[in-house]
Amino acid sequence: MARNRSDKDRRGGIAIQTGALGGLKAVVFDLDSTLCTYALSVAEVLHAAVRRVGVDPSRFGDFAELAERYADLWTEVQPGFDSAEEIRLHIVEQLLAERGVNDPSLAQPLSDAYGAVRGETGIRPFDGAIELLQDLKLHYTLGLLTNGPSDMQWEKIRSLRIETTFDAIVVAGDVGIYKPDVRVFRILLDRLDVTADSTLFVGDNYEMDIVGADAAGMKTAWIRTNGARPTGDVLPDVEVAEATVLREVLL
Repeated sequence: MARNRSDKDRRGGIAIQTGALGGLKAVVFDLDSTLCTYALSVAEVLHAAVRRVGVDPSRFGDFAELAERYADLWTEVQPGFDSAEEIRLHIVEQLLAERGVNDPSLAQPLSDAYGAVRGETGIRPFDGAIELLQDLKLHYTLGLLTNGPSDMQWEKIRSLRIETTFDAIVVAGDVGIYKPDVRVFRILLDRLDVTADSTLFVGDNYEMDIVGADAAGMKTAWIRTNGARPTGDVLPDVEVAEATVLREVLL
């Protein structure tokens, strides 16, 4: 359901299609990198984990590239596992094999170290994100739809203390269907008891969030950061640099 952009409003870093938000009754958010972020990047956690298990980091090459591969593998393999620990171990095993680190005994300690570092450093909401949700709740039905295993994503939701803010939450690991599959968007719409065309989906990932929500018939708001560009012909209804900027057009 690709759309042609007809107009842009550049106030406050916002690009919005004319009439895009008419009849809006509900707003649904992605979680990671939309409402919250980890204190350390994947590259930083990988580097710290490698050092923690006593391995020379130079054996792994460039950690930015390693982190990119980690993220790609996570998206690829997560539907096949039930827990974050299982996913992480599988990815670490794959990374070790690809980097020629031939030590089968290293995978579990390195995976455990990654989880420990991530747990110690934690996750935090973006500035103003919690306040935005609280204010939106006064005017809209609110939903949360996040990919990821149940254990990891619910831990994040509870640590952020946002569970009661939403009228419905769907974690992909709970239902076994992951974005961008339109079925998982429809599950949330059913739980919210709202129509797709009256709902705005807010997310940072073009393929998972924008393309998926658009295919489900929802309006879309893309948090477009670091010079990201669409990789397809689907145009978001709204483009913003961060979720909190939506306050200017939704409230």
